[in-house]
Amino acid sequence: MVNIVKRSTVVGASLPGRGQGNVTARSGASLDLAGYASEGGMTPVELMDAALAGCLVLSVRIAARSFGWHERLVSVKADVRHEKAPDEPSRVMAFDCAFEIEGDFSPEERERLIAEAHRLCTVGNTLERGAVIRDVENIPEEE
Repeated sequence: MVNIVKRSTVVGASLPGRGQGNVTARSGASLDLAGYASEGGMTPVELMDAALAGCLVLSVRIAARSFGWHERLVSVKADVRHEKAPDEPSRVMAFDCAFEIEGDFSPEERERLIAEAHRLCTVGNTLERGAVIRDVENIPEEE
């Protein structure tokens, strides 16, 4: 029997009048929010890049399992770089993704893993297709 564990989908950010901000997930994860290049932590755009890279490596592992290749997957790394749009509004117009997949895979199998990872990646699919951003009064605790 499979035990499905739900994780909260709520993340909040806070910023004091002076000082460094913080991003905290209701699941318990937390990190510093860098508002300036000199501050530790990650900037919001780095968080977006990190979300894409993280989703892609997890998706490669899921793809390897679905193809029955999970025993051959030693490790996977994805580097993501964004390119900002030159015009308004401020936004990212493109992401470059570079994969390093360690394991006994042919070039065709690596391409298949990467293609399937892109198909599975929730973050990548959202960035490619967009999402509605809504303002609401509050977000209650999830059950």
